[in-house]
Amino acid sequence: MKANTLDVIMFVVQFFSLIALVVYVIKTAEMAKGTRQSAEAMDRSVAEMVEDRDQQIAPYVVVFFDHQTDSPIFDLVIKNTGRTAARDVEISFEPPLQTSLKNYDIDKLAFIHQVIPTLPPEYEIRASVDVIDNALKSETLPKQYRVKVTYSGGIKEGRREAEYILDLNVFKGILETHTRSLTDLTKTVEKISDTLEEFAKSASESIKPF
Repeated sequence: MKANTLDVIMFVVQFFSLIALVVYVIKTAEMAKGTRQSAEAMDRSVAEMVEDRDQQIAPYVVVFFDHQTDSPIFDLVIKNTGRTAARDVEISFEPPLQTSLKNYDIDKLAFIHQVIPTLPPEYEIRASVDVIDNALKSETLPKQYRVKVTYSGGIKEGRREAEYILDLNVFKGILETHTRSLTDLTKTVEKISDTLEEFAKSASESIKPF
């Protein structure tokens, strides 16, 4: 076999070997990419499962003002509406929480300034703050508070954080409405009583002795 022919054969063999190597590298890269994408998809799926599970059982601490029916006082309430305990709960007010009530040092409410070690599910801490009418008519007391609450708990590690705007203006008209409702109810009861008395009187007059 001539040298030129042998060189051609070697060249062809090397050429096809190179093509095979390139194809192998490409296929290997595609497989690696597919494996990486599968791993990433699996990681996302696991992360989504953890997130969903966390949302289902995580603590959820809310802070709000509450008004009991027919009471002139409104309360500050801190409540865990989640399904697991909240730990190391801290709250802060901007501006600081204030009241018009004399001889009532609201700064002494411990849970406003100190860490709450544990807040079980559906458990709340409640404290009176002020008279609604006083707070609304005051020219110096804030009408809005920005409240920040941080806590731990649930599956995820680290601190959870939430912010709320507490607006006293939502209480406008509540006392007037309740007062009118009670007045109307009282008048209705009195009217029923008068009607029953008239009915009894008419019934007794209609019964004649034999």
